[in-house]
Parts: sequence; structure tokens; C-alpha cells
Amino acid sequence: MWQFIRSRILTVIIFIGAAHGLLVVGPKFIRANQEYTLVISNFNSQLSKVDLLLKLEGETDNGLSVLNVTKMVDVRRNMNRMINFNMPEDLTAGNYKITIDGQRGFSFHKEAELVYLSKSISGLIQVDKPVFKPGDTVNFRVIVLDTELKPPARVKSVYVTIRDPQRNVIRKWSTAKLYAGVFESDLQIAPTPMLGVWNISVEVEGEELVSKTFEVKEYVLSTFDVQVMPSVIPLEEHQAVNLTIEANYHFGKPVQGVAKVELYLDDDKLKLKKELTVYGKGQVELRFDNFAMDADQQDVPVKVSFVEQYTNRTVVKQSQITVYRYAYRVELIKESPQFRPGLPFKCALQFTHHDGTPAKGISGKVEVSDVRFETTTTSDNDGLIKLELQPSEGTEQLSIHFNAVDGFFFYEDVNKVETVTDAYIKLELKSPIKRNKLMRFMVTCTERMTFFVYYVMSKGNIIDAGFMRPNKQPKYLLQLNATEKMIPRAKILIATVAGRTVVYDFADLDFQELRNNFDLSIDEQEIKPGRQIELSMSGRPGAYVGLAAYDKALLLFNKNHDLFWEDIGQVFDGFHAINENEFDIFHSLGLFARTLDDILFDSANEKTGRNALQSGKPIGKLVSYRTNFQESWLWKNVSIGRSGSRKLIEVVPDTTTSWYLTGFSIDPVYGLGIIKKPIQFTTVQPFYIVENLPYSIKRGEAVVLQFTLFNNLGAEYIADVTLYNVANQTEFVGRPNTDLSYTKSVSVPPKVGVPISFLIKARKLGEMAVRVKASIMLGHETDALEKVIRVMPESLVQPRMDTRFFCFDDHKNQTFPINLDINKKADSGSTKIEFRLNPNLLTTVIKNLDHLLGVPTGCGEQNMVKFVPNILVLDYLHAIGSKEQHLIDKATNLLRQGYQNQMRYRQTDGSFGLWETTNGSVFLTAFVGTSMQTAVKYISDIDAAMVEKALDWLASKQHFSGRFDKAGAEYHKEMQGGLRNGVALTSYVLMALLENDIAKAKHAEVIQKGMTYLSNQFGSINNAYDLSIATYAMMLNGHTMKEEALNKLIDMSFIDADKNERFWNTTNPIETTAYALLSFVMAEKYTDGIPVMNWLVNQRYVTGSFPSTQDTFVGLKALTKMAEKISPSRNDYTVQLKYKKSAKYFKINSEQIDVENFVDIPEDTKKLEINVGGIGFGLLEVVYQFNLNLVNFENRFQLDLEKQNTGSDYELRLKVCASYIPQLTDRRSNMALIEVTLPSGYVVDRNPISEQTKVNPIQKTEIRYGGTSVVLYYDNMGSERNCFTLTAYRRFKVALKRPAYVVVYDYYNTNLNAIKVYEVDKQNLCEICDEEDCPAEC
Repeated sequence: MWQFIRSRILTVIIFIGAAHGLLVVGPKFIRANQEYTLVISNFNSQLSKVDLLLKLEGETDNGLSVLNVTKMVDVRRNMNRMINFNMPEDLTAGNYKITIDGQRGFSFHKEAELVYLSKSISGLIQVDKPVFKPGDTVNFRVIVLDTELKPPARVKSVYVTIRDPQRNVIRKWSTAKLYAGVFESDLQIAPTPMLGVWNISVEVEGEELVSKTFEVKEYVLSTFDVQVMPSVIPLEEHQAVNLTIEANYHFGKPVQGVAKVELYLDDDKLKLKKELTVYGKGQVELRFDNFAMDADQQDVPVKVSFVEQYTNRTVVKQSQITVYRYAYRVELIKESPQFRPGLPFKCALQFTHHDGTPAKGISGKVEVSDVRFETTTTSDNDGLIKLELQPSEGTEQLSIHFNAVDGFFFYEDVNKVETVTDAYIKLELKSPIKRNKLMRFMVTCTERMTFFVYYVMSKGNIIDAGFMRPNKQPKYLLQLNATEKMIPRAKILIATVAGRTVVYDFADLDFQELRNNFDLSIDEQEIKPGRQIELSMSGRPGAYVGLAAYDKALLLFNKNHDLFWEDIGQVFDGFHAINENEFDIFHSLGLFARTLDDILFDSANEKTGRNALQSGKPIGKLVSYRTNFQESWLWKNVSIGRSGSRKLIEVVPDTTTSWYLTGFSIDPVYGLGIIKKPIQFTTVQPFYIVENLPYSIKRGEAVVLQFTLFNNLGAEYIADVTLYNVANQTEFVGRPNTDLSYTKSVSVPPKVGVPISFLIKARKLGEMAVRVKASIMLGHETDALEKVIRVMPESLVQPRMDTRFFCFDDHKNQTFPINLDINKKADSGSTKIEFRLNPNLLTTVIKNLDHLLGVPTGCGEQNMVKFVPNILVLDYLHAIGSKEQHLIDKATNLLRQGYQNQMRYRQTDGSFGLWETTNGSVFLTAFVGTSMQTAVKYISDIDAAMVEKALDWLASKQHFSGRFDKAGAEYHKEMQGGLRNGVALTSYVLMALLENDIAKAKHAEVIQKGMTYLSNQFGSINNAYDLSIATYAMMLNGHTMKEEALNKLIDMSFIDADKNERFWNTTNPIETTAYALLSFVMAEKYTDGIPVMNWLVNQRYVTGSFPSTQDTFVGLKALTKMAEKISPSRNDYTVQLKYKKSAKYFKINSEQIDVENFVDIPEDTKKLEINVGGIGFGLLEVVYQFNLNLVNFENRFQLDLEKQNTGSDYELRLKVCASYIPQLTDRRSNMALIEVTLPSGYVVDRNPISEQTKVNPIQKTEIRYGGTSVVLYYDNMGSERNCFTLTAYRRFKVALKRPAYVVVYDYYNTNLNAIKVYEVDKQNLCEICDEEDCPAEC
């Protein structure tokens, strides 16, 4: 339905000049590459035609001519003439004007200044969700439109940037190509990004076109929503707030649970708290205590926490409830903004209740002192007190006062208008508006009209005009065709001359449609989860269509991510809207006048009836298990078919919820089309299951798996519920071990959640599938779902790996014997052994790039493990000429994520710190700066200026002596401690600058000064760690002492001749050995480097990494650099694996660069023998693990645990104290981490830590694994006691609980640790089992 909307905002400014019976009308705005249309009307009865010279010209501020167009036209009597000017594409900003001069004896000269509008394109951004979790993918579209809402012909690409909350550039597309005006892409959010509001911005030719924000946060999408509203409008006299609380699932069904209501008054202090049980809807009264208001209204904060029954899922709503002093409000409604002296002025007081309904029966006194008007009256059924005032010729102002009997007071002043004439003309729409149909308007004038002129304006120009002759009638029926050019919005202006005054009126037309009349519909409004839905689209043949669908629950966070009909209107108005002035309608129409003295323009044509008191109405079956629980889906592009339609069949996710489906279309000729409002449909089942499963359990524990059944069929049914033993992973407590399923029956009444549970034990470690099916009505209605919970070991897993590498330049045979080192105290049956054959040094690393380290990585230095290894992998793959594009793509994508992660730690001065808000660290800034500079060759997102600023900050920290000292927290004392004359840190910074070509040139003086310092200290360097870094720095610098330094370093090494290994036995043996290997590579001593590489390879973890972050960075760097130099050009060899009485064979060739060959080996194997024959390179890895009881660890920290009494079986409060046990007095550890694991069934909330000691504060708290583990970070630890209290809550029922543990360790030397176990409530089976699950002894 088309709607007629009266508005005071005109989308095109026009110029009118009337003189000698001539009326000239034209737009006041001009744009490049757009038509400019002038309309001239001749109503001079004396002249059969007039000749005019039109001149359109413009110049820049410095006088350079940029436009000069002239046209000679003639206009015949009682006719219009439309003259078109085509503006050039390259029209620039300047001073423009149009001049109209009479010709051939006709005296006429008018000119008007024109305003240049530079905005010729606009943009929109659509994102698939308003909020994202770490690790999610952000899908987005950029849409670029011209003033006619079409793809701009001259814009082929845009510049798109995504920034994090600190405005760091995370990703950029410098030439994002547009297809049909659309650029579409995505961003993979890193697993540990900076949380907060992110920004997508779009630029064209260096200017921002559009931007949009989205939020990255940890959240749980609620399955239901809660609405809080006043049951009645709260008044001060009530001294209470009556609230209605509604709780419904997003698919429309009511929720059962408990609402906890809190009322706050006076500085947000809690005044009242109540609880009530709610099933869908409930009411509660909160009474005040002498509540007095200072104003006519006051907001009262109310917090409602709604806890769903059985699952304990909670939704919190904070609302501001407005309390009013009076039960109504009043507004003065005027027939026009101003009154005319000497003429009647109609107005009314409109009384309205706060819910919008008319307030009748309001009594009081009305006074208008300026006209001596006074009356006592009462509002009528419409809430109106109507007034007709009689201002005299001398009245300047009307002051209207109202005093109610209840003390309410209101007043408003109305000013007079300078009147020119009493005549007016009125334009009224009398028919609905439909595309390509006639529109009927009634034109009414207070005087008989000899003519009137109409103008139709849209998109900044006059698109139609007409000269009408009503034959001296006061009324005329005007009929115009509603053309496509008027869409989406147009204005119709009429004007005539009454006496010697031009009077006019206008109407706004809002079509509520676009030229590209795109439509989207679905075949069902309610559908079962996981079923197919059919979408039907219609529009312009071949047009682009963008679709999106998302869970309605996401709208609780924000609604601005999507594109809506209203957004298109705002884009259109952004091109064409001007300021409104209610006292000067002419100004609001965008008009200005040029007339002779004898023809005037009416300055206040308020008698059109537009603001009359009366209101007018607008014209116008197989069971499938539910496993797909996406929050957004159907992010898809399609094209409309040749027939103008397209059908699409899609499978909806398995979530029971309400969905919003939106769609838009773009055609190069007809522009943008979009549906009027999102299509809402529901995925719901008449009978369904809701799970409430724990994140993890321990093997051997008895756990209650809780489900809730819902029945919406209107009658009570018996449900059969079956839990399956998938892959023999589950044991049903109290049932035979061979059972593959367990079925229970329960009665399920309608519209009430019924709980049902199963008591189980997990048999195997890893991920356990929980598969459940429920049915009623003999299987006619079923539901089934499958989820995964994690099964953790009872003891601590001890991973081990033995590695051998070979590198044969020619055909050789070699045998490698390997003895497994399995602890005799290992838990029985916990041993797992696997053999891996990798023809590529980094195959294992590439496979595990996204989880190289098993330890937490929550600080700025550890976090680099998600960044640097990807660079090393890419360097290696390119160096060996790898054609494995999927490996390159994986490493590149993870590199981008690592970059995102690291930008959290950038400080305002350009440095990088250990924590997100701390001082910059010299060591870390050197590390990050050089790494990012290296990464630029693989991802262009990194800002070169940001890297340069970091390295400039680094250079500024050099001591006058040439050395570098630590800045920021001390967390890696070997590198930062300042001991041994700071040689390690100085060498490290110089290494960072030397590996960066730009920094090497810019900071040559800093480097030279630092190298001089190192050479002066060389004689006193007797620590292998210091010497290894200094030697590598000298190698990079080409220093004259590099060979001497390497020889001195070799003299400090240890050799294991049996294994052909060389290493350095220091407190940091891996780092030291890796730096040494880098120096061997730089010195081209590849043969001498082989024993070093042998030792280094054998120190790797199962994932291919090393124990800590610095070990991993330097170790992988050294191995890849060495491998690049020594790897043969081809692989062609055979491997024979022997163990016990078995043998396995592998044949490897050059095509298998990333193929990992592996075989499982029996757990009782103690020895293996591996024979390799042929030519090529490979890694032989024997990976094994076993579980070791927690008591078998030697403590290097003091760790004390105290379980505090909470008075509740559901709350755990654990006090933890830790301190370092130094071997030397006053020594401190490196960065220290405390990990608290919780007993099964317990989880923490968002802020679990309290009562922490302040001497050595906690730097960061990290909640992991679904709230079942908490990690706390300290800069370091000494002998002081570092204490805190952790609070957790029991959410799930578990019996036979295994002990939980707390571990503290030195991050850079994990051998320094302490571990303690603790236990909580000793629940037994009888306390948690249902009757049918309970053993006989219960």
C-alpha cells in the first residue's frame, strides 16, 4: 500500500522567481554527472512568447572557470518550458550560479547562486550477526549506491578496513572489487582477540563512505527472553511499582522458572527484593517507603533475574521504570505555527495518559492574558479542550496557560506572523498511489484561479511540470500518473498568483517501494528444526540477491548489524534532505524568491489545513539427531532468473527458536530493492528435548545427565526416552555392561517442562557423544539430539616423544633403535604409543599450528606462539618451493588471527607490553616488532607505521653506554634480569633491529653503539646463554669478532657421541642451542650443525613445539633455517618399523611433502627399531603418553589450599596461597601461573576471584574450558605469600568424584612447579540417582 505522508522536509531545493508574469523554478543544488532541470512558466497575458538567455556557470575559489553553459529558449504564453542541463562527470567544488536574461526587448534579469553537492555515492554495511565470540567468522557485505540507489558506474572498488577496539588495523582490503555495487568478504576472529567494539570502515578516494560496528565478547545465547513492564502506569501517589514479568522462549512458548526482582532507589542502593514463581507471565508489587519526587517524572531502576527451572539458565534484565507525578501530559495543538492578527486562531489542549490513550475529564482553568480570555472547562472524550481565540490587529503574542485542579500547570507562547495576503491554495491527495496508476489531487484556492503550475521533484531534480488552466474556478481535480521516476519519494508543488502574491502548497509522496521491486517469501511460517524451507524470490531478471538469516535471540544484543527498509530511506534522505523550518514553509521547501516589487511571495501559507485539529487516516521419517545449532546461517548470494523469479531450498538449523530472514537485491539499471521488514519464522517441535549437560567429566565418575521434555500437543502423553551408548563410550550405572542403550518412560503433560535424567559413567578419555531420542504417540512424534562432553583423565597426562631425523644426500641405509621411557608408577592401562613418519620437518607443526603449546598463552609474550610459528612455516614452505596451497592458506589465516591476538598488548606509546594495560617491555617490543615486520610479506594488514613506531620506541631505550636495560615487568629473568651486564637483552634488541632492513638502516647508529658495547664486554662473557645470543647478533652484523665468538661458544658445548648430539647445558638449554644452530647456519657450517640439530629435534613436544614460547620461537626458527639449507631436492626412501614380532613398511616419494604416516603400537611395547633406506629427508617420531598420579611430583613452590565453609552444598570457596622456594635468597621466579581445576559438576561465574593479596598482584585471570578451570598470571613470585579465594558453584550432579588439583609453575622453566589435590563433598550414588537407577543398597 502506498502511503501519503505530509512532511516539511523537501528533498530538493528549488529556485523561484516571478516577475512580469514569468515564473522560473529550478533546483538549488547541482551534482556531477546529473541532470539539472529548469522550468519556466509564462502567464503574462500581454506577451505571446518571451525569449530568454540562460547561463549556468561556475568557478573555483581562485577564479578558475569550471563550468560555462548557455542556452537560448523561448516560452509561449500560458505554457511551461523545461530546459535540461547535463552536468559533467568531473564537476568539482566551486561557486556556481544561474542567470536568466530577457532577449529581443524583453526586460528581465535574475540570477541565483547554486550549491554544489559533492556527495554522489553512499554506502551500507551488512554483518551476519551483531555480536561474535572469539574464534567466530564475521561475514559482511559492503553496498555502494549512487543518488538513484543504483551501483555507481565510476566506482569499481573500495578500501575496506577492520579495526579492533583500540583502532589497530586488523584486516584491510585495499582494492575490494564491487560486483553489482557489492563487496562481500569475511574475517576470522582470533581465539583470544581484544574484546569490545570493533569497526568496519569503507573509504572511496581517501574519504570515509560508511562504517559499522560489531561487538566481540564471550556470551551465551539465551533460549528465552524476559520482558519487564508496568502493570499500571506508576504514579507518585501509588507509592509502589506494579510489574508484569513475561518469559517466553524465542519460538513463542512460555518459560517456567523463578523471577528474582530487585528495586533500587537513592544512589542505586538496593531497597527491596522479591522472588516469585512464573510460568510465562507473573505480576509483583514493589512498595516504596515515603518516595518523594523532585520532578514530574523519575526513573526507578529495577533488576529482574529469571532462572529457568531444571536447567538454571539465567536471563538478567535491567529496566528503568518511569514513575510520574501526574497521570497525564498535555500538548498544545495549533492549526498553524503562528497566528494572524485580526483573524480567528484555532488550537486545542490535548490531554494524554502516559500509555498514549486520551485523558478525558481533566478539569482546570484556561487563561490567555493577551486577549483577556479565561474559562474553566474539562477535556472531552478525545482528551481535547478546544479553543478559538480572537487576536486583535495589535496582538503580538498569545500566552496560553492551564491550571488543573490537581495542581498540574502548563503554558506555551504563540507568536504572530507577518502576513502578506489572506489568500491560500491547498493540495490534497484523494486516491491511493500505485505504480503506473493515476493519482488524484484536489487543488483548492480561496480565489478563482486563472492558472496554476505543478512541479514534481524527486532525487534532486524536477522530473515533471505542467501549466494548468482551471477556467477561473476555486477548485480543480489534478490527475497525474505515478511514474517509476518518482520512486521511492517525490514532492508535488503547486503555485499560482492570487492578487499580486504567489501562493503555493505541496505534498510529499512516500511510495513505500523501490524501482527494483524485490520480494521474498517462504512457504511455511513454522517448521521443525533441521527440515527444509523453500524461499521464493521475485525481482528484476539477472539481479543480484543477498540473503541472511539469524537467531532472533541475537537482537537482544543489538539490531544494527542488518539492513532494513528504513536504512534505505536514510540513504536516500542523506542525498536529498535539507533543514526544516516550521515557521517558513518556503524555506523548508528549499525555495528562494526573486521578484519585482509588484509581485510578492506569501511568507506563511498556513491555511492549507495541513495542521487541522481533526486527525486524518492514511490512504491507502527417519529420526535425525539435532547437531547443527548455528546462530546465523543462509549467508548466500544468488541471481534472479530470466523469468524474474527464483526458488531456493535450504535446511534450517536444529535450534528451536525464532529466526529473522532478510534479503535485498541490486540491479544495474533499476537499483536497490529490499523487503519491507524481516520475515520471521519459527523452528519448533510439538515435542522436543532440551539438554543441560556439563562441559566435562572425569573418567570413572558417576554423572547425572539431565534433560527436559516439552510437549505442546495439548494432551498428556507417555514419552519413551532412550540414551545410547555410542561406540561403547558409556556405562549405565546399575545396568549390564553390555547394554547399548537405556530407555525410560515418563508422563509429559502439555506446556510443562518435565525433567528426566540418566546416571552414567564415562569409559574412555576424549570426547564422548551423548545421543538421546524421545518419542510419544507410538513414535509419531519424536525428537533426538546429539552433543559432545569431554572426558578428562583421573590423573595427569604425561606426554613423551622420541625423535630421530635423517638427511641422506645419496642412497644410504641406517637403523634407529628407540627405547621407551615409561614411568613404572604410570596408571594401569593409560599408556598409548604411536609411530609417525614425517617427510617434512614442519608437518607436525603445521598440523598443530592452532594449538602448539598445551600451557596457557594469556600474556603478550606467550601469545606470540599464535603468530611467529606461522611465519616460520610460510618461510619454510616458500623456501622449499611447496605447491601445497592449502598449507600456505592455513598458515596465512592463522597468521592473521595471531596478529589480531597480539594487538591487544599494544600500548599507547607504540610499544608492546606483557599485559593489556601496562608499561611497554623492551624485550617484548623487540620480539613483536621484528616479527611483524617479517610477517608483512605474507599479510598486508600490518600497518608499517605501527611497526616503525615500535622500533623507534625500542631505539629510544638505549643507554648511553650502548646497552639496553629492561623496561616493564620482569618475567624472563635470564633475558631481562640485568645480570651479567645485560648482554642477553642488548644482543636480543640488536638482533631484532638487524633482522629488519628498514630498522637496520634507520637505526644504524643505535646498532653500531650496541655492537661496540658487546665487543667491549666479550672478554667477560662466560655464560653460554648470553654468548649464544651475542654470537648470533654478531653474525647478523658481520662483526669482525663473529668467528671468535662462535669458537668460544663451541668450547662451552656438551657432546653425546653415542647419539651424535651437541647441546649447551644451561638454565635455558633449548634457547641457547637454537641460537647456536642459527649461528652455524649463518657461518655455513652445516655439517657441524647436524649434531646440534639432532639434539634440538629430540627436545620437541608432541605438537612439534618446545616447552615454552621462547623455546618454540627460536627452536623452530633454527630448525627451519637449517632444514632449508640441507634438505635434499627429492625424497625416495623406504622405512621399516619393527616392534615385538610385528613389522610395518612405508614408501615415501617427493609428492608426499605434507603426508603424515602413522601407526598405533601396542601399549606393552618397550623397544622399537626403525630402518631407513634410500635418499631424502624425514623425521621419525615415536609419540607416547601415560597417566601419573598427582602425588609423584617434586615441589619447587610452596602451595597451600584451604576449603572454606560456605554453609551450602552448592558453593565451593577455595583459598589458594603460593610462594616460590628459591635456591638462593631473594631470587624470584620467572612469570608464574596458577591453574585451578574444579571438581566435576562445578563451574565458576565471570568474576570468581576475591580476597587477593596486594603485594604481588594478579595480572590476569583467564577462565577456560567452559568455566571448569581458572588460570591466574603473576609477573613473577618470591618468598612472599600470594593468596586469593576462588568461588565456584555446583551446577551438575556427580557421584564418586575424582580429586581436583591446583598447580603452580614457572612458565619459562616448567620443572619448577608444585601441585596439590583437593576434594569436595563426597556425594554417593544414592544421593543423586533416580529410583530406577539406584543400586540395591540405596
